[in-house]
Amino acid sequence: MLKRVFLAGLIVGICGLMSTVFAEEAPKKEEKSELAKIMSEIDKSYKAAEQISGYYKYSSNDWNIIAESSAKIVELAKIVIGKFSRPDDKKYQDLNKSMLTEAEKMLEVTTRKDEKGALEDAQWQVRRLRQTCAVCHKHLGIHIYPNLYPGKKEETQPGHEEIPEPKTTNTPKDW
Repeated sequence: MLKRVFLAGLIVGICGLMSTVFAEEAPKKEEKSELAKIMSEIDKSYKAAEQISGYYKYSSNDWNIIAESSAKIVELAKIVIGKFSRPDDKKYQDLNKSMLTEAEKMLEVTTRKDEKGALEDAQWQVRRLRQTCAVCHKHLGIHIYPNLYPGKKEETQPGHEEIPEPKTTNTPKDW
């Protein structure tokens, strides 16, 4: 009995060791395209501004974050518009120009940070920028948060299920 247990453990151990020795190398991650890298940088800058957009008061450091983020988005949006244009897709072009415009407005708000209402204007511009991103992603069919909503893109998201039609009864219509 003890020999069988020892022999089984030895066989399992050898199989485990052999599988790691002869295992194939893990597939390398696919390189991101240049456009994907730029969009990733835009996303980082946007998220930095969005993270503080709910504050009731901005410190000078918060204003600096918004200014740097919006300046970076403006710079990258100009690259995207110039280098990755799609003449055959006018809506894509217009949405990229909208992203640039909203980022420029966000940068402009930071120049008047000491004026009354500047905080609300900055928060408004962060939301406007979010809207342009969402509309563009919808246009391109990009699923932004796949881990939140697993499944096919065509499926309805949680909370957006279609309400079925009421069942018909034998009750007269005029009743």
